[in-house]
Amino acid sequence: MRRIIYCSQATTDLSPDELVALLETSRRNNERDGLSGMLLYSSQSFLQTLEGASATVERTYDRIRADTRHDNLRLLLDDESAEPLFAEWTMGFEHVDDDALGDELTGFTPATVYPLVNPDLITNAGVALTLLGLYAKNATA
Repeated sequence: MRRIIYCSQATTDLSPDELVALLETSRRNNERDGLSGMLLYSSQSFLQTLEGASATVERTYDRIRADTRHDNLRLLLDDESAEPLFAEWTMGFEHVDDDALGDELTGFTPATVYPLVNPDLITNAGVALTLLGLYAKNATA
């Protein structure tokens, strides 16, 4: 099973309705394609993991790269894993505020703009994986 983690910046601040529409589309596509994952959104930035068959993850990531709702896309992790973190979720979602990020990650100082593309995350994929893993552990599906 392949797992990727990427971060990106939204080109505009997405409204709650736009986030719901994005999530519904992601869940429908991921269910169809046999993918699981988690999407975090905070202050116009995204952090996402996708898990599944390698070719399917690649096709989905190609589609995500072409999406004009975000830019400054950075691949943080591209690895094989024996077990998915989010096996029960076609796409978990959390709209996180900056203070919550600081509370959940010791030593993490959220940026005021684009906190999920903060250098603390993008220079160390392990930090991003830890953050996403916290949601996996606390999953209530």
